[in-house]
Amino acid sequence: MKNILVLGACGQIGSELVTELRKQYGDNHVIATDLCDDGKGKILSEGPFHRVDVTDGKAIFEMVKKYHIDTIYNLAALLSALAEQKPHTAWNVGINGLYNVLEVARENDCAVFFPSSIGAFGPTTPHHNTPQDTIQRPQTMYGVTKVTGELLSDYYHKRFGVDTAGFVIRESFPTRPFREAEQPTMLLRFFMKLYAINNIPALWLPEHFSTCSICPMPSKQR
Repeated sequence: MKNILVLGACGQIGSELVTELRKQYGDNHVIATDLCDDGKGKILSEGPFHRVDVTDGKAIFEMVKKYHIDTIYNLAALLSALAEQKPHTAWNVGINGLYNVLEVARENDCAVFFPSSIGAFGPTTPHHNTPQDTIQRPQTMYGVTKVTGELLSDYYHKRFGVDTAGFVIRESFPTRPFREAEQPTMLLRFFMKLYAINNIPALWLPEHFSTCSICPMPSKQR
């Protein structure tokens, strides 16, 4: 049975991800962590929740040891607008936090999932027929942290054999409009199922999606 640690569990994606993973693997096998728990009563009530700062490597290590974690989802980040206001914090959370996760994973033989973003690209990236390996020159701190995170994850796989995985989703085309309540949930389930990654738990694909274009990170070694 998998034991999964989700960092940044109270964000838009994390809150949906935790719920779905608990349906598949059991409430007590999915450990949710974040600094903010506002409005996320369901996450708090259905399974373990801890306040953990991703910049605190010792705290992450303790969670991994306590719950015998084998898979880590690192969703902790400052999104674009806030990252532009607080670039130092954005770097600390996005990169120093990821470094802590990768180090803990290296020491404890954990798999790591790191989601990148379309923000990793920039205005010089080809907009049509975008190649697998393409120009990544973002103009935001959020994008810079995502590009750096991709490279750091790839390095940890090649240098230390850490089982890292992630991808960037570029675009998707639902065959009907989203209902308002579905917007975060449907897209999450879509890309997690579409690019299911070996031992990294994946979610189901909603039937109303037809085609898409995705860019797996180079650290996906499966």
